Amino acid sequence: MGYKTVRTDKFNDQLIDIIMYIRDAFSKKEAVDYLDYLESIINNLKDFPYVGVVPRYQAIAKQGYRAIICKQNILFYKVKEDFKEIILSIIVSSKRNYINLV
Repeated sequence: MGYKTVRTDKFNDQLIDIIMYIRDAFSKKEAVDYLDYLESIINNLKDFPYVGVVPRYQAIAKQGYRAIICKQNILFYKVKEDFKEIILSIIVSSKRNYINLV
């Protein structure tokens, strides 16, 4: 059986901001397509929780985060083996200084 995904409030807020930005800057279709793309990545994590890489910044890696590049964004998450959960922590632009956000 796969892992359960848990989305933090911060993750949900950032995801909404990203989708609304894409909708406003490009189109509703592009926003929906990107959301579908992200959901496929999240669903894949349920079966392959360690597919993400350990971040290169030690301050983030020491906290147990893993990261997946999702086009122009980076999704940070933790795997909780005891509960078979994946905690989706944040999703931020790869262009942003994200080290202090995690």
